[in-house]
Amino acid sequence: MKIAVIVGIKGQDGQFLLNYLKNHNYSVIGFDINYSISTENQWRDKLSINSFNDVSHFIKTTKPDEIYYLAAYHHSSEDRIDNEIELLNKSYEINVLSYANFLEAVRMYSNKTKLFYAASCHIFGDPANTRQNENTVYNPMSAYSMTKYSGLKLSEYYRNKFSIFASVGILYNHESELRSDKFVSKKIVKTAVEIKNKVKNKLVIGNLDAEIDWGYAADFVEAFVKILKCEVPENFIIATGQIQKLNDFIQYVFEYLELDWQNYVRQDGTLLTRSTNGIYCGDYNKLKKMTGWEPKTVLKTIAELMVDYQLKLK
Repeated sequence: MKIAVIVGIKGQDGQFLLNYLKNHNYSVIGFDINYSISTENQWRDKLSINSFNDVSHFIKTTKPDEIYYLAAYHHSSEDRIDNEIELLNKSYEINVLSYANFLEAVRMYSNKTKLFYAASCHIFGDPANTRQNENTVYNPMSAYSMTKYSGLKLSEYYRNKFSIFASVGILYNHESELRSDKFVSKKIVKTAVEIKNKVKNKLVIGNLDAEIDWGYAADFVEAFVKILKCEVPENFIIATGQIQKLNDFIQYVFEYLELDWQNYVRQDGTLLTRSTNGIYCGDYNKLKKMTGWEPKTVLKTIAELMVDYQLKLK
């Protein structure tokens, strides 16, 4: 039985990945802030991913087959930033330094372990082309994207200098019923259900015309696993290659609730604290060619799954 480690197991992707790996006969060990889990009772101690001593001891004693580094520190486009230095420090600590602990521990104690690092399409900044691939120029323009870019470069460094199997997924927008409240998709679904239940009477959005490459998280985690089954480590775009407006998602949500969205939705650009002029749309042909992966779930289905899940919450 293979041993897989998920760093960031409490997040949306971590939860889907845990279920996927368990269903494929993996023993899974997961870590998050102040949290640890093992499906086979192999590891019960809490681990600080910020501590090299903790991480190296764990890697040395466990020697996992695969590590999925999904932990991330970021903020939404509507979050207010009170302290830029704090944002930079936290982003660098989680997105770069803690990941470096795992890379170095693998190099020292378990060089057969394969690592997957979750990067972001935001490393492209404001791309000149509306469709990006693995050769598109990187131009990160935020604390989140700069540190995710650094994580990608760290992967390449350990890959090229030490022959560590460190692959990178450049993830485009992917939603699910497990999204946290800070994301706009969850805000839309939650508010729409509250409108349906007559708790609220309007939804205010920063930009209804925002164009997004929307995927489903459960589809994406399958790509993570397939990437680590490749013979050589590389960087891969994980996306759908299709663009839809935020307004399309809103319509799917409200129509599923039998509501006319135009009666409740308003736009207010002052809500946005960051924006880009570029459009993120990923070309996943390399991933498809090397692994056979393709997205399966369309945006309308994603919206309906999210609404169904929200309706069940008390």
